[in-house]
Amino acid sequence: MRRFLLILLAVIVVGAGITVAISFYQPPMRLMPAPMVFLDGRTNIFSDDPDRAPDPEIDLFYATNRKALGTREDRDYARVPGEDLHAGVVTIRIGEDGTPWDRIYEWSTRAGEEQRPFLHLDAVDEQATIAPGQHLSADAETWFASIDAALARSRDHDIIVYVHGANTNLERAAGQAAQLQHFTGRNSVVLLFNWPTAENFLRYSRDMVTAAESAPELARLIELLSEHTDAEHIDVFTYSAGATVGSKGLAIVGRDAVAAGDTAARLGEIYHAAPDADFRGFVDDMKHYANRAERMTVAVNMNDSALRLSARVNNGSRAGRPDMAELSPEATEWLLDATKAYGLEVLRVRPENIPGLSSRSHTFWYDDPWVSSDVLITILHHLGPEERGLEVGDTSFGADYWTFTPDYPERLSTVIEQLRQSAQPTSETGDP
Repeated sequence: MRRFLLILLAVIVVGAGITVAISFYQPPMRLMPAPMVFLDGRTNIFSDDPDRAPDPEIDLFYATNRKALGTREDRDYARVPGEDLHAGVVTIRIGEDGTPWDRIYEWSTRAGEEQRPFLHLDAVDEQATIAPGQHLSADAETWFASIDAALARSRDHDIIVYVHGANTNLERAAGQAAQLQHFTGRNSVVLLFNWPTAENFLRYSRDMVTAAESAPELARLIELLSEHTDAEHIDVFTYSAGATVGSKGLAIVGRDAVAAGDTAARLGEIYHAAPDADFRGFVDDMKHYANRAERMTVAVNMNDSALRLSARVNNGSRAGRPDMAELSPEATEWLLDATKAYGLEVLRVRPENIPGLSSRSHTFWYDDPWVSSDVLITILHHLGPEERGLEVGDTSFGADYWTFTPDYPERLSTVIEQLRQSAQPTSETGDP
């Protein structure tokens, strides 16, 4: 009996050690599978710009409200908030040193079963500090000017602000944002908003508190980008708990616009992927910015296992796995009306219709080629769901929604051909 107890104790200790080790484990992101839009053999956005040389490194703008540590030349960021925004450029490298571009091109444009390469954080170049309530420093003005220069070189003249989820260090957050930069053919300007997380899933509850506290800093960043850059629109893409930051931050932007005499930030596409935000609060926040955005997309998986657990921890359903019964009649009516009046689109990701997608997926926006294709087409081409090849779902969900059908690859081929035709120059007679 004593021997059995000793073995049981050893198993418990080892198990606890493994749990603690895993909770602190933050591997780099891997390059996501090539979106289906690349797999027709004719789409080659990596060669669309003859002036852009192939490069295994991806440069991203970033801003963070993490507390800064060390000198600017040897910068590190804490897991707690600071008082200032720190801004600059991070460099992500695809694969190991010396990986040739043709190999990266194959990973980026072909389907395959081989393991995807890691996205490594190569450099962090902090270029400016933006203090609250003060005039921009010369360094900050230079940083915004560098964003304008990137916009001038880009075919897409929007800024895409990416907001990551909980339990995510800078390398993983930048790796996620880099996917958007890379798979637009490097033809978009992506800016990572890196809010402080504990980088430990055992402290998830603390991360949710910090997410809410970081919302004013995201709002300040969006407003500064609207004021100090030439971007046509500021697109905001949130993932998981980043939706708590984004939802509350966008609501602040909307309220600030009203207080300033309705001079609104130039909000464009708002995309919430698997949003880990309180559903009731999410709907209330949306009321403040819905009429200021070009479009709002909420991508949900009703079997999302991460959000199922989050709902238990937070004592309420999440916006990415909503329970309509939680809403008041007034909020329900507003949400249903928003699909018609404010361009709200609910995308229901149904794994049973998508080959190879886990029924419990939380990472579908970058793990699944169908969904990632729809993300890119939405953000880059601003097409409505029917124009993107989606289909209206039934009404049992409680609100109008859109979904992928099993024939999506055929529908996508039609969408790609239409985009290709619309991009072709026309003669004076109007003939292609």
